[in-house]
Amino acid sequence: MTIEKNRYEAAVIGGGLAGLTAAVILARAGKSVVVLEKENQLGGLAQTTKMNGALFNLGPHAMYEGGAALRILSELGCLPKGGYASKSGMSGIINGNVLEVPAGLSLEENAEWSSLMSGLGQIDTESVQSISLQDWAVNHIRHERVRLLFHVMCRQWSYCDDMSVLSAGFAIKQGQLAGRGVHYVEGGLQTVINDLRDAAKKAGATIVTGYRAEQIMLKNGSVNALKLSDGTVIKVSSIIAAVGPHEVCRLVPDAEAMSISRWRAESRPLYAACLDVALRNMPYPERVFALGLDKPLYYSKHSGAVKLSDNGAHVLHVMKYNDNECASNPKSDEKELIDFLELLEPGWDKEVVSIRFSPNVLVAHDSRTIHHHGAGPAPSPAVLEVPGLFVAGDWVGSEGRLADAAMASSKLAAEEVLRHA
Repeated sequence: MTIEKNRYEAAVIGGGLAGLTAAVILARAGKSVVVLEKENQLGGLAQTTKMNGALFNLGPHAMYEGGAALRILSELGCLPKGGYASKSGMSGIINGNVLEVPAGLSLEENAEWSSLMSGLGQIDTESVQSISLQDWAVNHIRHERVRLLFHVMCRQWSYCDDMSVLSAGFAIKQGQLAGRGVHYVEGGLQTVINDLRDAAKKAGATIVTGYRAEQIMLKNGSVNALKLSDGTVIKVSSIIAAVGPHEVCRLVPDAEAMSISRWRAESRPLYAACLDVALRNMPYPERVFALGLDKPLYYSKHSGAVKLSDNGAHVLHVMKYNDNECASNPKSDEKELIDFLELLEPGWDKEVVSIRFSPNVLVAHDSRTIHHHGAGPAPSPAVLEVPGLFVAGDWVGSEGRLADAAMASSKLAAEEVLRHA
């Protein structure tokens, strides 16, 4: 679709979960809105690629029962079909050996682990937002292996591997949500993107791909227009920038003197190396979920709860958490992931239907650290120095991670636009 006119009430920059959510809300409220996605495909970090019959999501993609994403999708009438990850069959990997949990724990360790996990929901997370997960664990967990297990569970919930900066309140809150159910989407996250796109277009939104925003143009300090890379200028009174903090700063004139520059400087992005594999048969089908205890590694069978292939293949996801290191060595990361998969599923390489390695994947724009009390660097969507400009994404506000954070902040941003109008 092309841009239909040169004036809209609102423009949304970014065609991922956040951008499309905002577009649906604004269009259904009667606002004329245009969504601009610089890539040729909508989805952003929520894209799904089909390879030899298997559906591979781009990096991690869990939605938690009780989290913002499923709640908002339900409100919008776009709740996806899906299933829930198994809560049994966890393995820990340490020194190249498989530790089955809880079977491999001592009686004392098992008692503490069971008590810790069963009591997770009773923890007041608001009171420990500014305490690191590392400090919280030292004060509340007696056995070293139980503490290590809890560290890697918090890493899985938060995607952050540095327990000295990770907010205990944020991580434990994520664990509480995970305990209610981890939701995988039938057909991959692209189905959510497609449903939101269709809902936005049905409500009257204009959605265009292959258009890159070049500059947010101001008049008397307020949003006035949006200039595109081909020179097109669209008149708008409100803009939602559903992109990362670096991109927002690039778009806004004199951004260095504004709060968005501080948010960019204070953001702590997270990266990962990902190996997606589809197998005809699994050598050890009982192994569905494993975490590295001495290495930042993750393994999960994602197709157990949902259909992610059209040929019956089992889809597995193996990941190395690289924390905020965006320049890790792709070759060594790939070898480490393959070795991890070989340990869990020896002989897997004889069953491959399709395989994809993705180095240096951006998981999130911020780590949710103690420095922001478990919230993102941007406390709310409004950019106070620029009336009419709002931001959305996983670095905005205090709710959730990944899809939860993106959609929660996007809904807030859309509501701010409606109030601004």
